[in-house]
Amino acid sequence: MQQKIRAVFAALAISTIFSIPVLAEPTAEDALDYRKAVMTALRGHIGASSMITRGLVEDGGHLVGHAEGLASGAKELHRVFQEGSNVGESEALPAIWQQPEEFAAAIAKTEEATAAFVAAAKSGDREAIGAAFRNVGMSCRGCHDNYRVAHE
Repeated sequence: MQQKIRAVFAALAISTIFSIPVLAEPTAEDALDYRKAVMTALRGHIGASSMITRGLVEDGGHLVGHAEGLASGAKELHRVFQEGSNVGESEALPAIWQQPEEFAAAIAKTEEATAAFVAAAKSGDREAIGAAFRNVGMSCRGCHDNYRVAHE
């Protein structure tokens, strides 16, 4: 009897494991929510990095972590603007999907800028940090100017 109960529980466990991916089919709204979460994280790292870089708060060894967070988020940008995810309330302009090569090039600039910012932050050279951080800002602005709804 116990063997039958164990077999039933094992069958239920196996069927549950294989049915979870089917139940978790992502929607366009999920993609939008994920994009917003990634962009919010990037905004937080930019804000914190700016405060540290401008000397408004002590670094305390955290600038490298924020720089790495920016670089990690930049690597996500290729995946967070999936085709069909321009739904709901989004600041993303259709140009993202209409000009995929240009958009990919803009993302590549951001990836390069954030990687250079990580290297500068690790070096501790304040001048290099400032220059690298400005390049990150310009790369972000390049996307925002062309691929995001303008803010007044």
